[in-house]
Amino acid sequence: MGSRSSNLLRRKPKQARAQETLDALLEGAAQVLRRHGYARATTNRIAEATGVSVGTVYEYFPDKDAIFAALIDRELDSLVAAFEAQGVGAELDLEAALLQLVEAGLRAMRFGPELFRALAAVPGATFRRRLGAAREAVVALVSRLLEAHRREVNVADLDLAAFLVVSAVEGIGANLQSSQLDERLPVEITRLVSRYLRGS
Repeated sequence: MGSRSSNLLRRKPKQARAQETLDALLEGAAQVLRRHGYARATTNRIAEATGVSVGTVYEYFPDKDAIFAALIDRELDSLVAAFEAQGVGAELDLEAALLQLVEAGLRAMRFGPELFRALAAVPGATFRRRLGAAREAVVALVSRLLEAHRREVNVADLDLAAFLVVSAVEGIGANLQSSQLDERLPVEITRLVSRYLRGS
């Protein structure tokens, strides 16, 4: 967990068991937020979903907003890490590298797109600020991917193309339902993006 999340904690886990409890609290918070929305996502519900006492919740976090801020950090950090783990796929052709990237991003959305929409509704604009930073990191990665596949790309400005690709896929994700998450989705997203990049 990054330094932003560490600053939200009352109790920083020093042992494996404490880290497991913290991870379980964030998992429980994700389930509760996705199911009930922010207004009804109480610390009591989070404790119940996690299987711990409310007192344990407060050992780690001062309030539910701190829990959701830590959850936002975790989910967006995980999403960026999933993209970065794929690298630029220089050994693949462009379409295969893009498909690999899209599949990694979809796998990282463990609680589905509904959780990201619920996180966006958390007051305080934390999600929007963190999403902006995550988007910049992913745009930079896609720009490097396009540079590695320059011969296959038929656009002049690779940075702009990377921004457009990431924004288009983000827009799809913002409107996506979990019921649409099957093996066809990454293929169709890749086809859409690839046609733009290749100019065909």
